[in-house]
Amino acid sequence: MSSGFNILCTKLEQTLALRQEKGRLIDPPSPAKLQEMADFSSNDSLSLSSSGALTRAFLNQLKKHPNFTIGSTSSRILDGTKQYLLDLERDIAKFHGAEAAVFFNSGYDANVAVWSTIPQSGDIVVYDEYVHASIHDGMRRGRADTIAFKHNDSHALGLCLEKIQKENAGIAKGTRVVFIALESFYSMDGDAVAATQLLEVAHKTLPRKNFIFSIDEAHSNGLIGPKGSGFICHHGLENQFPIRLQTCGKGMGSSGATLLCNETIKFTLLNYARGVIFSTAPTFLTAAAVRAGYDLIASDEGENRRRRLQENISRFYRKLTSHAKWSEVKSKGVLYLPTEETWHLGPFQSPIVAVIPQSKLAADLGNYLAESGYWVNTVHFPIVPNDMDRIRIVLHTDNTAEQIDRVVELIMEWAVMQIRPRQAAAKL
Repeated sequence: MSSGFNILCTKLEQTLALRQEKGRLIDPPSPAKLQEMADFSSNDSLSLSSSGALTRAFLNQLKKHPNFTIGSTSSRILDGTKQYLLDLERDIAKFHGAEAAVFFNSGYDANVAVWSTIPQSGDIVVYDEYVHASIHDGMRRGRADTIAFKHNDSHALGLCLEKIQKENAGIAKGTRVVFIALESFYSMDGDAVAATQLLEVAHKTLPRKNFIFSIDEAHSNGLIGPKGSGFICHHGLENQFPIRLQTCGKGMGSSGATLLCNETIKFTLLNYARGVIFSTAPTFLTAAAVRAGYDLIASDEGENRRRRLQENISRFYRKLTSHAKWSEVKSKGVLYLPTEETWHLGPFQSPIVAVIPQSKLAADLGNYLAESGYWVNTVHFPIVPNDMDRIRIVLHTDNTAEQIDRVVELIMEWAVMQIRPRQAAAKL
């Protein structure tokens, strides 16, 4: 190897060592280890993948199309757009009440394509400060100016829009567009978007109506709404959100993502989005798995799985917040639950629950759970804000009542142990 390569590796090793020293090194667990543990981590929230239900539905798709080919053979702009893929896009658009749909290899690819391509020079993208990293990466490549507003705060959005209107003649005159980027369920806090309030603010603040709302439904697709059609369909807001992203790698159990839009936006992406033009098109196998997932969520089994998931989410919250030690643990700042005040208010909740321990102890809590056979995500800065490291719990349809009760007990055991050393120190 050249000396240059050795120098590079040395620098990278130093960077990784520094991250490990700070307790933030990402080291994925082995599949063998995960097989032995109860899953409170994966995004397979409906348990479609882990239960084998999606496999069976996928194999049925293969039987219906015995002459399928493995590869897509090309980019979508050449001969990679097969009829099966076009039919899937048509049916997904209809399922979600949209004019058109365009399928991507991942939600990340879709967000980068949209935000680097669709907003034009002179437009402005206003985004919730907690939107996904893929939206940020797309905006960095785009031509529009960008500005964040405080998470899920309609008043903050109003102030932001007022400022934009005062400082930008094109926005004030209605010749330029304000894009407002949101998520349905936010991936780290697990809270739901205040969609209705944010819409009301935009309508009030921008009288020329020169705004476009976009939403990433990664964590609501398949989980809520008529036949699992998502957050926006549940609230009947399809006409208010002309750009919607429905990913398939979370509740749907497979991979890929579909952007819901109109024909103009679809063909703009096919013509200008570099990730579309220079990537191999999705294969039949990917598309068939997605088709199988949609068949499942629209069925009676899908409805049953959604019901059981919500029951499990409610059980977790109820057991945790009614625990005999919860008030003490909370008052002493050992644990913080961002969704404690809202989880019981609506007909459904996100399967994501953020449990935020006192500073620097998230990894310790995560390890405590892992030692007892319960796998959760431990999330550190910069994925979440500094001093907001957490364990990110994902509830699943197939989690048992016993597993849920036990993971709550383990969390509280750990929390009580954090109080006792303080009490002992206070007596000295």
